[in-house]
Amino acid sequence: MTTFYLLRHGEADFRLPARWRANGWGADLAPLSPRGIEQIQAVAERLGQLRPEIIISSPMTRSLHSTLLLSGVLRVPCVVEFELHEWVPDLSFSWTTLEDVLASLADLESCGGEWPQGEKRPWEPLSSVRARVLSVLARYRRYERVLTVCHGVVIRALTGKREVHCAEIVPFKDTDLPGI
Repeated sequence: MTTFYLLRHGEADFRLPARWRANGWGADLAPLSPRGIEQIQAVAERLGQLRPEIIISSPMTRSLHSTLLLSGVLRVPCVVEFELHEWVPDLSFSWTTLEDVLASLADLESCGGEWPQGEKRPWEPLSSVRARVLSVLARYRRYERVLTVCHGVVIRALTGKREVHCAEIVPFKDTDLPGI
């Protein structure tokens, strides 16, 4: 049985040049803030006690930055997995502001995380997030302990946990959901 230690990345510093905030995933280039670095450094010892055999990471910079800090302490191999990326607030990638993202998130919440029957919304439903992440996790079942550096909505899609703080660890066993 595999235990995936789902770790939400540290706090990001979204004070990017305007050209990177202008549209779509530009904000996902944001590194950790100084506080985010401290959060990851603070959780590193606890993660070391969990003895992960490998770290898999979302490709978003805040997750990669967290993974880089942890890999230096934990001394385990790291793999970047594209499908661990953050929830997509607009599948046409046409959002331009934080307000656009928050409006999509509010709509996702009002719909219980899924598109209403017979309707299509611009955002990625939680079932889609769960399916893509489970396809990644399935490739790592040969390990007993996998550190997975990802995002709050990704963790929610897998576990149902609605509020996940930066640098919070949420254990997830491969038996928690059928089909993995």
